[in-house]
Amino acid sequence: MINFNELDENEMKRRKHIGDVAPGGKKARGHSDQEGIAIRPAASMDYGFIRALSKEVFSLYGDYEEILIQWFVNPDVITIVSFKQGQSLGFAMLYAMSGEILAIAVKPEFQGRGIGTGLLNNIERIASQLGMERLLLHIATENEVAEMFFRNASFTVIGKKGGYYPRGQAALTMAKEIGMGHRASGKKQKY
Repeated sequence: MINFNELDENEMKRRKHIGDVAPGGKKARGHSDQEGIAIRPAASMDYGFIRALSKEVFSLYGDYEEILIQWFVNPDVITIVSFKQGQSLGFAMLYAMSGEILAIAVKPEFQGRGIGTGLLNNIERIASQLGMERLLLHIATENEVAEMFFRNASFTVIGKKGGYYPRGQAALTMAKEIGMGHRASGKKQKY
């Protein structure tokens, strides 16, 4: 069971890291790839959406129910949500202590519309504001769509881990240098 009092306190800690990513649900200037789509810090009310979308898109790799709860309530994990007209479309999670993108997901019916790119660009901007110099992530070796998405965003494969996912699939480790001397690609990748 989630302790929403603790979560609300953790949300305040997260928000100090997020800067101007659409606080209060308002469209953040320059942080949307499509008209009407905005990104804001996740709130306790978003947990059900994040849980359901994770189950839908990540279940192939294992059960993430417990770890997702841990990530969501962790004050060192920054979670953002993309939405349009009150409808949540996707989310991304960044572990602020290491620069690892823990998850990025877009509802299948909204993929290919720049929503994933908007989430990734915002995560990169937040990480840069926090002084990070590199982002890391893991994707399943057979997830060619995700691999191409991240390659188009200037991520490179730096390693491979066998048996990484709960169901035993191997993962590619990808990284991107950011911060001083590096900028968000600005490319309009679709995911």
